[in-house]
Amino acid sequence: MSGNQKANYIGRVVDWSKQAPISAAKVTFDGNEGNSVASYSDIEGIYRFTAITDSKGVLQGQITVEANGYQTHKSKINSPGDKHDLGDITLVGSTSSVTPQPTARHTPNTSSTSDRNNTSSTSDRNNTSNRNNTNNSDTDQLIPILIALMVTFFTFTTFAVVSAIRKERFNDRRDNYINFRQLPIEQVEQFKG
Repeated sequence: MSGNQKANYIGRVVDWSKQAPISAAKVTFDGNEGNSVASYSDIEGIYRFTAITDSKGVLQGQITVEANGYQTHKSKINSPGDKHDLGDITLVGSTSSVTPQPTARHTPNTSSTSDRNNTSSTSDRNNTSNRNNTNNSDTDQLIPILIALMVTFFTFTTFAVVSAIRKERFNDRRDNYINFRQLPIEQVEQFKG
């Protein structure tokens, strides 16, 4: 590709903790050639823009991503003109969390298939690790609730069993008493004598 030509570029904006696409993120590309382009990500987190490459056919500049509830991401772009997929840009939520989170990262796609597979494997391992950290913090929050539910269940079960035993003992004692008013006279004489 010869220099100073317009080219279409694509990428995706992703939530760091959920690994879910972020829609309506504002993506601004400021090229070294002085051109500036703004775009918004769609429901799948995908953004598109057209930019002018430098005289060597290379896209150079800075990309800025802004989304509600996330930290603003800025990174340098230096992409060969034949590479139109800029890869994933991962954003970190702006609210603090129990789990420490790394800064936002930009993962461009590589040129060869083996490199792409290696990047994908590393990214998958990082994503699994991040999801495990998120799941662990969710589990840590559920443990006190489960303990409270188990204690409550145990308490009610114990109360029900104890009440049943007391009721049974009371009924047994009541049957052991003699009601002299209900007995025939012969049996009353038998007890007296």
